[in-house]
Amino acid sequence: MVFFTKILALFPLIGLVFASGLCAGDRAASADGKWTALANHKPFQLVILSNDDQGIARTFDIIGKDGTPSRIEGVYTDPTRENFIVTLRDVAEYWLIATNPNAPPVYEGFVHSREAGMVEAIASSQGLFARKRVELSAPLSELIFSSDYRTATGFKNGGKLAVIVNLNVNREIGRFSVAAGDNGRRN
Repeated sequence: MVFFTKILALFPLIGLVFASGLCAGDRAASADGKWTALANHKPFQLVILSNDDQGIARTFDIIGKDGTPSRIEGVYTDPTRENFIVTLRDVAEYWLIATNPNAPPVYEGFVHSREAGMVEAIASSQGLFARKRVELSAPLSELIFSSDYRTATGFKNGGKLAVIVNLNVNREIGRFSVAAGDNGRRN
């Protein structure tokens, strides 16, 4: 019933997408149901909509850390960490976008100490919609999450290689070859 209610909440968004000229692709609703993240393909943007008033709450231009523009491969919800996970098609990174207004600061550069009260860096963002970049060895597609959201498995090299990412530490922790036509799925 909760799933059905969330689907019905998306119907007003259809009119907003057409009225605003968004060329929307993949989308995900936040775990608390307050926000919807849409992949906008022209231009390359992530658009976050408020489910209360269907207004645009925030947009992100999809540009990698190295300055390369990218399309969005997928948009997912991580309910355990109150994030959207956005995989990029043309850049070897994924983004975590906080849906919690009390999200901790994100530091994109070097941090000397993480000891409480010893902040020696400038936060790039914090709170609601704070963005954290996670660099990878190659772009990933089609994330499949473990039931406890500790890990995600994504595919690269045209689906020939599966990569396991630990979502607690945001690092690649394993990889394995995928047989042709398997795509990592089991029936």
